[in-house]
Amino acid sequence: MITELRAMFFLVVSFVFFLIIIGLIGLSTIMSSGRWSERTRAAG
Repeated sequence: MITELRAMFFLVVSFVFFLIIIGLIGLSTIMSSGRWSERTRAAG
């Protein structure tokens, strides 16, 4: 039971960390290029 909770916790933490990295890369890409910001404004 405890080992399962540990595995689940590790899985969730690694997944959240992965999402944060993807978000930072996406934000840096949007901020660096004006075309992407224009596209997001038009789409939003």
